Amino acid sequence: MDAPARAAAKTAADALAAANKTAADAAAAADKTAAK
Repeated sequence: MDAPARAAAKTAADALAAANKTAADAAAAADKTAAK
């Protein structure tokens, strides 16, 4: 795989990881709110 494709794949993976973390944080916040 050439470098630009590698960089694009890494960027996509980073974006996916960030989205997953955001979703997990939101779910945790919702759980905390519901637990009150």
